[in-house]
Amino acid sequence: MNREMLMLVDAIAREKNVERDLVFAAVESALAQATKKLFEGDVDIRVALDRDSGDYETFRRWLVVPDEAGLQNPDAEEMLMDAKDRLADVEEGEYIEEGIPSLPIGRIGAMAAKQVILQKIRDAEREMLLTDFLARGEKIFVGTVKRMDKGDMIVESGRVEGRLRRSEMIPIALRPSS
Repeated sequence: MNREMLMLVDAIAREKNVERDLVFAAVESALAQATKKLFEGDVDIRVALDRDSGDYETFRRWLVVPDEAGLQNPDAEEMLMDAKDRLADVEEGEYIEEGIPSLPIGRIGAMAAKQVILQKIRDAEREMLLTDFLARGEKIFVGTVKRMDKGDMIVESGRVEGRLRRSEMIPIALRPSS
């Protein structure tokens, strides 16, 4: 899986014009979501994907909470006094991790992973478009009219598409031809 994973990440990053690290984070999140389905309760799973080899490790983790607060989510939290028994130098707010077997990606895992990856990439694309649009500031917007929709004009400029409302348009006076 490792070479194929690296090739897939590179292809998605180039095609969607997003950073490679963002695609890696999406893959890690997708693998964690798929692994969560194997456990009862609301567990916290972290997947670490090696950026060079494509291998990945899976960890179950618990948030260390103060003893006075008690456990709000016993599947994903551990009290400080119990955590100190496992790790002497742990502090509250940190995580205790335990390695677990990595999930082999089957058909269902791949489908779940695909959905998470696509959603993360869509979010990143939207963020890039918004940043690009906001960077233009108060400059004149030049674009091509794509279509009319209920009197509003849909204008495209590069990868950005905008709606110009009828109330914001300047009426055009047509001159009679002679």
